[in-house]
Amino acid sequence: MKDERGITMIALALTIVVLSIITAVSIRQITVNNSEAMKEIINETDYQEEMVQDEKDKMDNVIDRYEEDWGLS
Repeated sequence: MKDERGITMIALALTIVVLSIITAVSIRQITVNNSEAMKEIINETDYQEEMVQDEKDKMDNVIDRYEEDWGLS
């Protein structure tokens, strides 16, 4: 009976170690995937901000040109 308990304890310890490794790998994978997704979102947001700024600059140029033509500035 003591031999059976020893084997059971070793099996339990190995199971805990294996599950801990699987958990660590899973958490790492989730973290890396979320990090990459966040980078993509940030890049897209930066691109959109640049596009908005470009459009604003174009509109400012048009307004300035009309103000000059109409003698408002």
